[in-house]
Amino acid sequence: MFRKLFLAVAALVGATAVGYAQQPFPGDSARTLICGMPYLQNMTPDGVSVMFQSTCSVHSWVEVGRDSLHVDTVRQLFCGQEVVHDAEHRIRLNGLTPGATYYYRVCTQKIELNQAYKKVFGRTERTPFRRFTLPTDTATHFTLLVFNDMHCQPQVMDAMARLAAQTPHDLVIFNGDCLPEPRDRQEAIANIQNLVRRFDAGQNPCVFMRGNHEIRNAYSSGMPTLFDYGTDGETYHTIRWGDTYLVMLDCGEDKPDNTWVYYGLNDFNAFRKAQADFLEKTIATREYRKAKRHIVVHHIPLWFSNEEKDPGGASRFCRALWTDVLTKAKVDLGINGHTHRFEYYEPGQQGNLYPTVIGGGPSLKSATMTVVEKRGKVMRVKAVNANGETVFEKTL
Repeated sequence: MFRKLFLAVAALVGATAVGYAQQPFPGDSARTLICGMPYLQNMTPDGVSVMFQSTCSVHSWVEVGRDSLHVDTVRQLFCGQEVVHDAEHRIRLNGLTPGATYYYRVCTQKIELNQAYKKVFGRTERTPFRRFTLPTDTATHFTLLVFNDMHCQPQVMDAMARLAAQTPHDLVIFNGDCLPEPRDRQEAIANIQNLVRRFDAGQNPCVFMRGNHEIRNAYSSGMPTLFDYGTDGETYHTIRWGDTYLVMLDCGEDKPDNTWVYYGLNDFNAFRKAQADFLEKTIATREYRKAKRHIVVHHIPLWFSNEEKDPGGASRFCRALWTDVLTKAKVDLGINGHTHRFEYYEPGQQGNLYPTVIGGGPSLKSATMTVVEKRGKVMRVKAVNANGETVFEKTL
């Protein structure tokens, strides 16, 4: 009897151990790359991060060069070791030439056996070569595309992707509720790849900002690991593109922290206070003061007409903590989403400190693409609907 019980427990422990060992690698193990599509993150004048996910343990590297025939090899190393234990991979390409165009591809070799003193390698996969062009510190021309609240609706994503393909641009921002409520890492990666493929994020750098819906469901706290914000894991950060300076903020959930549905697992008040300190330090920097234009991007608006879209008061919480510092920040434009209705406010129209654009919603009727074009000293903002019609345009 005892022996049978022991064997049953051992079998259960063994099954659990095997399940745990496989857990870091979602997807079909017949291929080493999930969807085979890397995406560019955290682009700076001298570098960019190439991110991708694998279905199994792999030895991986990026081949990069000014053409596809003369390349250098870059790996992801941590404390002297190549990172092979997880599905998530981020290979940073540093020391590049500002303004230059580079070609790169991702290479992966399956690790069939990974023991202390024995490794067995399987077949190697290589993606096609893709290319990207770095910004410069002095660039005065810049085109930014912003999308929000697509909520994984295929028709909306397809329509917005067509608009993006028709609009030459430098950077894409998905400003929240584009990757909603991930149940597990596999679903999170699948949702990211839906956007990566449609918007060609292997050649066009993109930024994935959290909205309130990215903060819900079982894998929501794991989502930030799938991106590179250029910070120590924080989702708020800054982006410099030539003489344009973007401040990317994260409003958190749209209900108070003590709302029962969060079960005591959230503390966004402290998170927002930390961002107030971050804002103070940011606007005091020489780089911020020297920038010719300043844009603030976050999902939930601080000021808008339809307060019913913010019953939990997230905008009020952020407004109370951020308004004083934003008053000193000399912001040229705010870009938001969340309300599912396109709006533009002149300074003071809703108590707002600066011109504010709020993008549309998750249907072909309401969806919009926000376009910011800077040409020399002139900056224009416009909104384009799913039919490609310009529904708003203004020079700032």
